[in-house]
Amino acid sequence: MCPAISLSATRGAGSLRRVFEASHTARADAPPEAIWALWADPSRWPEWNDQLESGELDGELQVGTEATVKFKRGGKMVFKVTELEPGRLFVDEAKLPGCRFGHEHRVEPSSGGAEITHRLYLKGPTSGAFSRLFGRKRMRESVVSFIERERELAQRR
Repeated sequence: MCPAISLSATRGAGSLRRVFEASHTARADAPPEAIWALWADPSRWPEWNDQLESGELDGELQVGTEATVKFKRGGKMVFKVTELEPGRLFVDEAKLPGCRFGHEHRVEPSSGGAEITHRLYLKGPTSGAFSRLFGRKRMRESVVSFIERERELAQRR
């Protein structure tokens, strides 16, 4: 299955709003709880996201908690948890100049296993520039590799 990607511009509330997103959904032969365990523990984030050196939360995983990730290629980024449905949905966002960079993690039960979705998005007037800077192809490949790695880790347990 190919990752979905879109870049669109819409008018809303009198201004131009731009959105870029890359998403991918796939099934795993593991329970949703096994996938959730990979997301709920920031020390495990580098296991499924090969771009990360480390991840940490400034408290419990809940709306408003800040997460700091350190990238292998250098640099750090601070995200804030904006949505949380324990065991099912985790969304975090970082503020960038002129846009927000978000990561939606979703897992649903699916006939004896789990359906996993990752969606990376940039929203705001500068989303086009940041999507090029981050690399649209890299973002598309990332959502696929996150799931492939999570599936492998969860099915091993």
